Amino acid sequence: MSGSDISSPFLPLPDGIFISSVRPTTTELVVSIASTKTYALCPCCGARSERIHGHYGRTVADLPCGGRRVILALAVRKFVCTHSSCPQRIFTERLAELVQSYARMTNRLRDALVALGLATSAEVSERVAPSLGMRVSAPTLLRRLREVACPPPASVRILGVDDWSWKKGQTYGTLLVDLELRKSIELLPDRMEKTLTAWLLLHPEIQVISRDRGGEYAAAARKGAPQAQQIADKFHILKNLRDGLKELMARKQKVLPEVEEVTSDGIPFRARGKGREMVLAEVLEPDERPSRWRSMSKEPRQTSVGAPRLSLAQSRSQVSRTNRVSGYEAVRALHEQLVSEREIARRLKMSRQTVHKFLSAESFPERCSRPRSASILDPYKPYILERWKAGCWNGTQILSEVKKLGYTGSDALFRLFLSSVRKCHQAAGTATALSLDANGQEVSAPLDPACKPGIKRRLSPARASWLYISRTSKLDEKQNQQIELIRVGHPDLDCAYQLTQAFVCMLAEHRDTDLDNWLAQAEHSGIRELMSFAHGIQRDYAAVRAAFTSEWSNGPVEAQVNCLKLQKRLMFGRANFDLLRLHVLRRA
Repeated sequence: MSGSDISSPFLPLPDGIFISSVRPTTTELVVSIASTKTYALCPCCGARSERIHGHYGRTVADLPCGGRRVILALAVRKFVCTHSSCPQRIFTERLAELVQSYARMTNRLRDALVALGLATSAEVSERVAPSLGMRVSAPTLLRRLREVACPPPASVRILGVDDWSWKKGQTYGTLLVDLELRKSIELLPDRMEKTLTAWLLLHPEIQVISRDRGGEYAAAARKGAPQAQQIADKFHILKNLRDGLKELMARKQKVLPEVEEVTSDGIPFRARGKGREMVLAEVLEPDERPSRWRSMSKEPRQTSVGAPRLSLAQSRSQVSRTNRVSGYEAVRALHEQLVSEREIARRLKMSRQTVHKFLSAESFPERCSRPRSASILDPYKPYILERWKAGCWNGTQILSEVKKLGYTGSDALFRLFLSSVRKCHQAAGTATALSLDANGQEVSAPLDPACKPGIKRRLSPARASWLYISRTSKLDEKQNQQIELIRVGHPDLDCAYQLTQAFVCMLAEHRDTDLDNWLAQAEHSGIRELMSFAHGIQRDYAAVRAAFTSEWSNGPVEAQVNCLKLQKRLMFGRANFDLLRLHVLRRA
């Protein structure tokens, strides 16, 4: 078979190279090849030479064939440079179309491994490559990846700018996206004004810049692209409004209503974060709890009259509240001494968010109580305990009976409860002490699986602020009733709702003509959170007003940030900024 027949189409080679032999094994193919050219060009002076000085062998890896590794055994010739003034007397013929100088793999194998490395990571590629008939180490692949160049974008007209966290709360970078093409075009190592300004100065063709409300990006856009129109992102505008509403709700937390929530999920106790003590407390009377909660005596410990027993969770809650009250009083005392929030946080070793929350609250901000969540098994617990007290200790039989009564939860949830009952029975020594009530009262409610227990809890500032910025038409009747309960709690909350809904409708309906009137109303509302929000809009007035009418936003940028986060997690702890930039830009 001729050389050309062997080399094509199963092993295509560049012109001027032929196959002299093939030695197959079970795992690889060793292919001997040589050049048919009668001359070579000197790499130093470029002179043509036909004088052969000698030969040497060289092996390089190639793409697999039929699932087997391919090793190319090259017979390489050395030539003598005939140019008298050339300092390179002896040189080796180059096969640049097939393999680079000093390389141990062909160009096409290198490209395939680089593509694999960009799709995954160096260590994953090292593990996957052998199953594909290739072999590479992670350090080698990292070197090959760092050799890949990322060409700069030819032209960008509509630019999206947003930050991304390299280390959340500490180190941030900047992602630049072409909003017309919806692809990442550059990754900057920080979010400093001078870095973005320098990049923008290299691209005078930019006409529109969509950004968040950050001052660094606004200043960089003014200096680096004064010809471009700036557009504040709608999402960040609403986020700033909601942040202000959350502060208002936290300040007025005591007047927020308590609403009933009905839960009927089948989430096990452990999945809800319940400790074993809370599970046992539900099925044992206080004096019949496990021995590690009482003395080692077999007799129930008698409690003094009028001294209520506190559970472990209640004791911890009281200690936590006492510490928070002490911290709150210390923050208020230092604030009265005109100490700054930053200095208060440093002295008391608190976060600045906690200090700001304590100073913004009109009184000590109590934490919302979190009563025991209801379970789909709750209506059947009285029956289970009655059967257990009657002497039926077969879990499979009891499970079959409660399923006939209408139980639709998981078997695991049932077994978890029955396991706690069995342990409590063993600890108490008698089944008659078992009860569902943590106070030791026997449950006398009739079995009614259709009755779902309700929970009343105070609305959190986060939940209340979300209701305020949501369109009324997109909420159900219950949520609208909750809004009405919030509004009647305080005149400021009613005024804030009216202003918030007016702003949300303006933004959704692209009505920028009413913005000035809204800002005036917010400034005269007397609500400091909305007044601060209005002042922030006035400082960035042109960009915010453009957001009401422009079709461009940072939505595609946020999507690219999510892709960036995935790449960052794939390489966590194993790569630097240069490799992350390469992965993001080459993927785009």
